[in-house]
Amino acid sequence: MNNSIDTKRIVLAALFTAASFALSFIQIPIFPAAPWLMYDPSGIVCLLAALAFGPKLGAAVAILSWLPRVFLDPFGAPMGMLSTCCLIIPAAIIYAKSGNTRAGSIAGMVAGAVLSIIAACALNLVVTPLYTAVTMEQVAGMILPILLPFNTLKMVINVVAGQVLLAPCMNVLRSQQGINSTRA
Repeated sequence: MNNSIDTKRIVLAALFTAASFALSFIQIPIFPAAPWLMYDPSGIVCLLAALAFGPKLGAAVAILSWLPRVFLDPFGAPMGMLSTCCLIIPAAIIYAKSGNTRAGSIAGMVAGAVLSIIAACALNLVVTPLYTAVTMEQVAGMILPILLPFNTLKMVINVVAGQVLLAPCMNVLRSQQGINSTRA
């Protein structure tokens, strides 16, 4: 019986990973001031996986779904992995500590979003000069007018979508016989 549950969890993790990977190729320009910055909805799937199965499995989904993109975007993919993990790990921990309450999911998502925004801005300071002709000082000048608003908008979308999809996702997972979707 325990092997059956483990197998189901592995299959679900693989499905979440595949969905996140597929969604990472949807690139949406959401910030007109910086049309080169694109939003992809893959973080929403990683967030739901982390809340459903815990921070370790959520981080695994995030990393595995970004891993193939390292070959296409060797600078952006690691930044995406770290930024996504900064969102989902605190969200999952706070959600679990709250007893999986709505208030806990909101608090966790907001805390993770703040950490993710900080990480994204800091990573851009270091990484962007490595692959562009832009200096660290020029990137620092872009934080307030471009990077902070873009990453904030990205996190607002992820948190709102995560809140809208959390209950239906958890209901589906709980309805599956033999799946305990609250912890790893």
